[in-house]
Amino acid sequence: MILTVIFEPSVNFESQCVAMDARYRNIPIETLEFESLCWVHAYWQERKGDTIGPAWPDIDLSAFPTRMVPRVCVMNVTAQPLDFTYRFWGTAITGIHHYDLTGQSVKNLTPPAYATCIFNQYKDVYSARAPRAFLTEVPLDNGLLTHYAVIRLPLSNTSQNVDGILSVEEYGDQAGDLHEQFEQLWLRTHDTARNPE
Repeated sequence: MILTVIFEPSVNFESQCVAMDARYRNIPIETLEFESLCWVHAYWQERKGDTIGPAWPDIDLSAFPTRMVPRVCVMNVTAQPLDFTYRFWGTAITGIHHYDLTGQSVKNLTPPAYATCIFNQYKDVYSARAPRAFLTEVPLDNGLLTHYAVIRLPLSNTSQNVDGILSVEEYGDQAGDLHEQFEQLWLRTHDTARNPE
């Protein structure tokens, strides 16, 4: 499926990160048209039963469609202070971002404003104790926009508290634009770190 989205000025975005001008908004899960996101939501529902989410050991990545696994990430949740650490980081996500954050906090995403946007998405899932789908808008250097969709699903070892989050990303035909933009952001961030003004 091609990911084509037109944003109208009236759209109410939940978050806007000024430094990168990245924005995101909720997508009602029942309106998702992305096959991979619908599949993982149905799988998650089957595994969770009557709880808020299945435990991580109940998720079998080998049962996932092969082409989906590289777009999967799994977070461990720390409640005090609230943080989200990557337990599993798919290879396609490495291809987009140019780094691997396995074992690291979502706060280490670059640039920091983008990290805040993604942190807030995880916080929404954690606070609601419910699945969420998001559309994230990323501005390109040429003034145009690119987007990607993601579904984030709570995991729970206790059936009461969210202690993990399973995500699957969908890039549609935007993967090339995302790859190039995050490469430029990565280079700028690291050039600034090496050569502070």
